[in-house]
Amino acid sequence: MEGMRRLLSLLIPTIALNLSVVGCAEFHDHPLDPSASATLIEARRLDDSGLRQFIESVLGSVAEWPPKAWDLDRLTLAAIYYHPDLAVARTQAETAVAATTTAAQRPNPFITLTPTWIRNLATTVAPWIAASIISIPVETAGKRGYRMDRAAHLAYAARLRVADAAWLARAKLRLAMLEVYASQEGERLSQQQLGLQEALVHRLEQQLAAGEIARPEVIRSQSTMNQLRLIVNSARKRKAESRVNLATAIGVPSDALKGIELDFANLSTPPVLDGLSVPKLRETALRGRSDVLAALADYAAAQSALQLEIANQYPNIQANPGYTWEVGEHRWALGAMMPLPIMHQNQGAIAEAEAKRCESATRFDALQIRILADIDRAHASLQAVLAKWDDAEKQVGSLQDSLRSALVLFQVGETDRLALLAAELEMVTAERTRLDVLVEAQQAVNALEEGLRYPIVSILNTKLMLKAQDPLLPSLSPKMEIPSDK
Repeated sequence: MEGMRRLLSLLIPTIALNLSVVGCAEFHDHPLDPSASATLIEARRLDDSGLRQFIESVLGSVAEWPPKAWDLDRLTLAAIYYHPDLAVARTQAETAVAATTTAAQRPNPFITLTPTWIRNLATTVAPWIAASIISIPVETAGKRGYRMDRAAHLAYAARLRVADAAWLARAKLRLAMLEVYASQEGERLSQQQLGLQEALVHRLEQQLAAGEIARPEVIRSQSTMNQLRLIVNSARKRKAESRVNLATAIGVPSDALKGIELDFANLSTPPVLDGLSVPKLRETALRGRSDVLAALADYAAAQSALQLEIANQYPNIQANPGYTWEVGEHRWALGAMMPLPIMHQNQGAIAEAEAKRCESATRFDALQIRILADIDRAHASLQAVLAKWDDAEKQVGSLQDSLRSALVLFQVGETDRLALLAAELEMVTAERTRLDVLVEAQQAVNALEEGLRYPIVSILNTKLMLKAQDPLLPSLSPKMEIPSDK
């Protein structure tokens, strides 16, 4: 009986300790409800109070809410607040940060209990032998430190990718907003062209009835009028689709944009690049873009992983102190266990980690080459399209002079209504051409901004928005100062 009591005295505290430790965390089921999730998404609006608090945390107090007109900067903040790509990037960063806790954990010790009952005991002593062994793992060669370094680098890379996701979301938003502007202006100019063409056809039909012209000339003008009607219908379709695409780029349902006035001040004129040093910005982007910094962090993580595998050449030690009670005797034992690196010395894992480090370095070089090519291509395209814009402006100016001259001649009776309508139609056609060149220039600006990760025509610095919105992000502003030749 005494042996049983001793055995219970060992088992009960051990069981109680395990139950107390295991009971620290509990599982809580959070099932996904597609209907509830869809309802929350459909309820997103630009006048949301949470969105207002976020915008005020970045821009300061907002005098008017909701704003009378939403410009690119405010819509960018709304996209950062709502867009699902940003939400996914944040949760991935949170997962990587949580992994740093796992990497820092030390292995738990084990306890082994082996109570033994002797059935054919020849003496009158209690037929029990109580034995226990505690196994204490001891990591060697700094493995825990390398593991922590790797997790920290991966967490930093994930946080940087939140910033990169925000830049990509901003680029998509800017293109979507540009499409809305282009579709609205395109519809307006197409309506003007159609109105002038209808008046032109009506005048030609009058001349045909008077026998002044032949029917083929009227037929050609009517054919042009019918084509313009198709263009107007296409412009209306494009306008409706563009607002849906804009809502998608923000992360809200299309109904959220009903009654919303948009401010196209940053898109209605070509950019002015005076004082902007694109070469210096390119150098800064090659060193300080968020995805570049993330790639550097990935390489550092690969370095730490290689160090960890090299350290794994050295086996860990497992201390095994034990206690045994047998036939009234107390026996204490000291033991240790370690694997013998006879079959291999972790060469395979080391070679794999070294290859992954080489792969990470190659990916970094490829990223910088791609960035350089994208920036140079976008810059060259922008310079070319700005020269094209000058030609379009000159053409519009020349046709404005011609229209004024035609109007003066019409007022003094030296020309007819048909000539004036033709001059007006040429003017609207030139304005339509200028609009196409403007859209092309803004698309080139968007490509250059995306390559530089720098808002060329925006007052608001996107990194400041990210820093204010997401505490997971590191401070990036010192790495992206505004370079200037001045």
